Amino acid sequence: MRRLLVVGGWLLVGGAATLAFGFGCDEEEEEGEGDDAEECGTCHTDVAGAWQDPSSHRLVLDCPICHAEVAEEEGPGHRSVPDCGTCHSERTHPYAIGCLFCHDPHGSPNAFLLRTSVVTPDGTRVGVRVVVPEGASAGGLVRAGVPGEDAGTGLCEVCHTTTAHYRNDGTGAPHDTAWCPLCHGHQDGFLPGR
Repeated sequence: MRRLLVVGGWLLVGGAATLAFGFGCDEEEEEGEGDDAEECGTCHTDVAGAWQDPSSHRLVLDCPICHAEVAEEEGPGHRSVPDCGTCHSERTHPYAIGCLFCHDPHGSPNAFLLRTSVVTPDGTRVGVRVVVPEGASAGGLVRAGVPGEDAGTGLCEVCHTTTAHYRNDGTGAPHDTAWCPLCHGHQDGFLPGR
């Protein structure tokens, strides 16, 4: 039996530790399990592709851990679609409609399972790239004030139109450039006030 546990961003698999992008469940997996993703990927090719991305649940999970069998016969509806809250306790942003607004649970080239594009409140799909846990940087959450980057294109900026800082049009008062969740915690729905 293999124990999987993520503590403070470190993934513990058996006795080894690997830096993980996020936090997962404390799950137990029987020996011999772990190849379901390959079998599932024969039909779910889009998921199989995402599963190979650098930020994916494959680091800690296999398909049946989240998707319980509903019917023995393979086909539409044969596995359950879980609620992210089964393992994760973080709140979503007050204006996002659930975790999947910003996150792809199967995988992403972005850090923290963040989608490569989000749909803004006005219905526009905007591409985002977040590859490092930083605030204002070329690979971080915001682009305002970053040389060579377009202000208003970071994940924390694309939806903001009335905030005091980091608006999607590139305006707003100067603000701290550190990792945004230091003050705008995920568990607080990213609202200010820590």
